[in-house]
Amino acid sequence: MKKWIIIPVVFVAVVVLGFFINATCSERIGVGNAGIKVNLYGDDKGVDPVTEVTGKVWYNPWTTEIYEFPLYVQNAIFTADRTEGSPTNDELRVTTKNSMEVRFDVSVNYRIDQDKVSKVFKKYRRPLNELSNTVMRNYIRDGFSRAAADYTAEDMYKNRNEFVGLADSIIRTSLVQEGFIIEKVVLLNSLRLPKAVTEAINSTVKAEQIAQQKRNELAQAKADADKRIAEARGTSESMLIQAKAEAEAYRIKNKELTKLIIQQQFIEKWNGELPQYGTVPQIFRDISSK
Repeated sequence: MKKWIIIPVVFVAVVVLGFFINATCSERIGVGNAGIKVNLYGDDKGVDPVTEVTGKVWYNPWTTEIYEFPLYVQNAIFTADRTEGSPTNDELRVTTKNSMEVRFDVSVNYRIDQDKVSKVFKKYRRPLNELSNTVMRNYIRDGFSRAAADYTAEDMYKNRNEFVGLADSIIRTSLVQEGFIIEKVVLLNSLRLPKAVTEAINSTVKAEQIAQQKRNELAQAKADADKRIAEARGTSESMLIQAKAEAEAYRIKNKELTKLIIQQQFIEKWNGELPQYGTVPQIFRDISSK
């Protein structure tokens, strides 16, 4: 009897042990993540050079730890708005070429280079969200600071996209060496400039708007003047054509009237006698045969 009792107990113990081992000695690495195996003891202490990318990873929980790193694109926001990113003011501040402080908010899309996951973890030993708020933020701030050194506050405002592009290039080059691949750097909202600079820029913009308005008015006045000149020219040409037509009509009419006047004068001065040409009286002599 005891034998038949021991067998089920052993079976149950084995099953329970199997569940325990499965629960405590394995880790499932989700799709899009990399598993980092860290040896806690022995000659191989430290980060295992082999990165388990996905699937179930078996390990000894007493001598090994598994950390999971996401490989998909992450977003980090550094803003003064305490409802975004972190509850603290994480805005970036830089000093311009003319020693003005400019503040702004930044959003960065990034991911970890899959081939450098072990290197990143071995160097920093921190979760990815902590790295974005410390290591990455420092590199991003440095990139914007180096770019800002080439601009005055006014130029930075006028050439915002160029400034961001330069900073983006510096940041990408620096972070790729650390195992971070930058997908996109975006400047959120407007640049927060010193009050004096903002007022100067607003005055310049207003003056330019007034100047543009004057240029538009001048162009409109010129267009109106050209229109009146064209209309006057058209009227003048029309009158000239009409005058020429009337003159021609008068000339033709006058020519016809001249003939009639001559005939009238001839009739008035005629004494009733016909001139003699040969033997027959005629008003006009036939000279066609002469």
